[in-house]
Amino acid sequence: MNDKMTRKGFVALTGATSLAAFLAACGGSSSSSSSSAGGDTAAAGSSAAAAPALDPATEAGGPIEVFTWAGYDNKDAPWMWDQYETGAYGKDSPLKFTFLEDDQQALAKVASGYNPDIIHPCIAYTQQWAAAELIQPLDMSLLPDYAGIPEAISAGGIVDGKQYFLPFDVGFSCLTYDADVIDFEKVGGEESWEILLDDRFKGRMALFSDDAAIIKIGFLINNGAKDPNVQTTEDIAASKETALKVKANLRNYWTSQTDTVNDFVNGNLDATYTWPDGYWKIKNNPKMKGRNIKYMQPTQGRLAWTCGMVLNSKTAQPGRATMAMASTNRPSAGAALTDNFQYASGQQAGVSELIKDKALVTAFQIDDPAAWSPPLAWFEAPLPNYKEFVAAGEEVKSA
Repeated sequence: MNDKMTRKGFVALTGATSLAAFLAACGGSSSSSSSSAGGDTAAAGSSAAAAPALDPATEAGGPIEVFTWAGYDNKDAPWMWDQYETGAYGKDSPLKFTFLEDDQQALAKVASGYNPDIIHPCIAYTQQWAAAELIQPLDMSLLPDYAGIPEAISAGGIVDGKQYFLPFDVGFSCLTYDADVIDFEKVGGEESWEILLDDRFKGRMALFSDDAAIIKIGFLINNGAKDPNVQTTEDIAASKETALKVKANLRNYWTSQTDTVNDFVNGNLDATYTWPDGYWKIKNNPKMKGRNIKYMQPTQGRLAWTCGMVLNSKTAQPGRATMAMASTNRPSAGAALTDNFQYASGQQAGVSELIKDKALVTAFQIDDPAAWSPPLAWFEAPLPNYKEFVAAGEEVKSA
């Protein structure tokens, strides 16, 4: 498979415990504090105003371009798109895929004039996409499975009362490390982001290149288990200084998870920031046989996220593009997401019983709601001072 995937991990909860129950327990989602914490899937999206109805039958044909994370195309993940491709418009409006690097790069590229029909960002960026008038509200009548998404997940995609975002994948971001090499003796004896400051492992650790994540990690090192989304100008400055100290110990900031996974299994790294699928690939690589590979649960908490689909405001085929998006929101696609990529699905209705690999539930603590709520996990949220985060992160990388 290609380079998957930027951000994701959670795997649909099984048994009596559900993602909806988790969200109700933790009081919200990756959206802003105004998000509902309810778990009533039947009411999902009910607070969003209806967008103008679209008529796919009246739209001219031609390719529909999907700007997504590598690995989510119809070659590597045919189960996402097969309903659309075998449907009424699959031949007349075939899907074409291009791949983004991270949320910042995707937003900048589309803002500069690139116009794919469907884009796959993460939910914390929805307000920026909408404010720049790069996306349009969704026609919910073309998303028949939408009610299976808990409102606490979907609420972060509502802007001015309209739903702009179709959640798809959910997961953790943290360090995968070799416990035969890495110990935490110098940072309090427990798993901690502070390990990034331990120069015993200088040149043997790596982080993702996302600017906001770099600053959030600096904040967690400085402040312990406090919400890294809520930082003052002074906090960001302090986080940047800590991030600069971290940088001195890094082999690199990576943009391709495949590259950092390969770096790890080829012996160049002892710890690297990954999403759950990256951890799973490292742990199960034949070169790691006999190694004690762990996915860190730091005392300060893991980072977590929700990503999904938005519709370009300039698409000439909004109805057909929405139908392609709807294909990704089926229960069968949600279960396949877990089995293939070790991520949870935003779609919850009918998903858990379709998941084949139950071992993933244990591996990622997905039957434990506490593992997905503060202070053990911090979901992305809209950042009012986003530009300050980005500027600070860029200063760290360029230093």
